[in-house]
Amino acid sequence: MSRFIKNVLKLGSATAIAQLLGVLLIPVITRIYSPADFGINQIFLSTVLIIGAVSCLSYQLSILLPKTDREAAHIAMLCFYLIITISIVAGASFWLCSDWIEGALNVPGFSRYIFLLPIGIFFHGFALMMSLWLSRRVRFGTIAVSKVASSISNKVVQIGFGLVSASPLGLIAGSLANDASFSAVMLKGFRNDLHFFRNVSFSEMRALAERYKKFPLFSTGSTLSNVASVNVASYMLAYFFGPIVVGYYSIAFTVVKLPAKLIGDALGDVFFQKASEERRLTGDIRNVVQQVHRRLISIGIFPFLVLIVIGEDLFSIFLGVEWSIAGLYAKILAPWIFLIFISAPLNNVFNVLEKQGVSFAFNVSILVSRVAALYIGGIYGNPVTTLLLFSGTGVVFWGWMNMYIIHSSEVNVKDSITDIIRFLLIGCVFIIPLIIGKYLNLGSLMLLVLAVGVALLYYLVIVFEDVKLREEFTRIIRGIQG
Repeated sequence: MSRFIKNVLKLGSATAIAQLLGVLLIPVITRIYSPADFGINQIFLSTVLIIGAVSCLSYQLSILLPKTDREAAHIAMLCFYLIITISIVAGASFWLCSDWIEGALNVPGFSRYIFLLPIGIFFHGFALMMSLWLSRRVRFGTIAVSKVASSISNKVVQIGFGLVSASPLGLIAGSLANDASFSAVMLKGFRNDLHFFRNVSFSEMRALAERYKKFPLFSTGSTLSNVASVNVASYMLAYFFGPIVVGYYSIAFTVVKLPAKLIGDALGDVFFQKASEERRLTGDIRNVVQQVHRRLISIGIFPFLVLIVIGEDLFSIFLGVEWSIAGLYAKILAPWIFLIFISAPLNNVFNVLEKQGVSFAFNVSILVSRVAALYIGGIYGNPVTTLLLFSGTGVVFWGWMNMYIIHSSEVNVKDSITDIIRFLLIGCVFIIPLIIGKYLNLGSLMLLVLAVGVALLYYLVIVFEDVKLREEFTRIIRGIQG
């Protein structure tokens, strides 16, 4: 088994376990907390994600690039100092403006939880930095264990708090536990690397900060725009429609991005490491980009088709009838999230090729277009129209970005478009029984059983059509039998 595929499977299987645990417990949590509670938690989480994502000023992305681990350690320490500074400054600013923020966002009660924001920002930034360091050291097993531990901690804390007293605090505490446990487990895998961090030189740290200045100059703005473009919906939906609609959106977004979390994040971590290595050794990343892109399409397209056809039925079964509106939101978001699924793991091409300026321009453009889409939808006073416009802008921009990444990697764009059309047609053939079942008004449970059946058939075809996947699948089966 190639080391690349082995690392993807290692991270992917752990992520799958972590996400599966989370999904299995979502029906419990949705029966404890109200949509408004989820809405307040989503506002808190969006704030942590936006600021935490840039708490290293994007220097963490350069950890994989130096030829020596000593240089990489200096970059990691630079990131650590930046995380502490930004967490303190952001926390103080939010605390001073807490009442104004609550009123501006139209989220009553949010100011009670603002004091927890710097803790969330610190742990999120630290987790980002540590995951890149361990990726450089090819310790994907440690990252995998961290993902499982963080998912368990998140749900246990949320359920535990909820059973005592259901409020947004329980959901927020779970979010904090997620990144805290993720960081704690990764620190154990970091112990053998402490010698790289002895006698850190501030002059060398400054020199490396200058060497990789493109990251804070371009990637920070790009990352901020990218994360904000996703999370701006939480703020604007709250402003126009209140925390209940944000709660429905939060659950819909959590479920619809599940395929991206199961495979995309793991593949993205390993791809960045592999592509950086290929660039150093051969100067060519074309083959790895083409292989990853094709497999992302083949693996990811079917779950999104299922969501589009029976989204409301799935949400009604698992979360309760009152959450069917979240299923409708999930159907609307599905096409956009699919394009993110096949593009986001390859976004690191911009870092490998040091084309951060293009990524920055893209993310600023999509942020502006989404703010406009959400504002227009909000003025019309209809959450469904608002999300249709929001998702539509995502489809246009991420579709363009996907093709640009392919072109920049010197992969044939026509071949990539052919791959998308081919697997879309295959997926549509397998989804026909589900469409017929929906037309015949089969019950939600019957539709679920039918969806599982056609999904198994689809993935059997995909596995045995792809020689590499078939070989790895056969090895896994033999390993289980032996």
